[in-house]
Amino acid sequence: MSARAEFRLLVLFNALLIPAAMFVASFDIYLLAPELQAWVSSRGAVLSSPLQSIGAMVSFGAFVALCVGLLGLLAFQRWARWLTLASTIAIYLPMPLSGTVVLSGFAYTMDSVAAILWGVLLAASYWSPVATEFRPGTRRAEAEV
Repeated sequence: MSARAEFRLLVLFNALLIPAAMFVASFDIYLLAPELQAWVSSRGAVLSSPLQSIGAMVSFGAFVALCVGLLGLLAFQRWARWLTLASTIAIYLPMPLSGTVVLSGFAYTMDSVAAILWGVLLAASYWSPVATEFRPGTRRAEAEV
């Protein structure tokens, strides 16, 4: 299997892992101990400060940009590397504003695997043999052969 195909498979796997982790997180409360379930239920999903609301809006916009970047990575577009890197940073910057987060072990594991894989994809797009695919003229030269 070529480096291009392996990279695309990793991008697709990560694109599937992110919604799966979000789905698990939506049912995560049922995997917690009853005491934690009661505490999480009592807190609700209310954003208590304007900074939290701004952080949520920034994170949502960055998530949309990240989805666009994923499509660009699949097509080996140069702009996709910086877009995904910038949107990743924009997603993680407001996280300290989100307050206390309670996850089950399963949801935490899925979230960690997705984050590690995403880091591998970003690094590979800049510093691996597949990085040459993002340079201009690479696909044209490949098509002439």
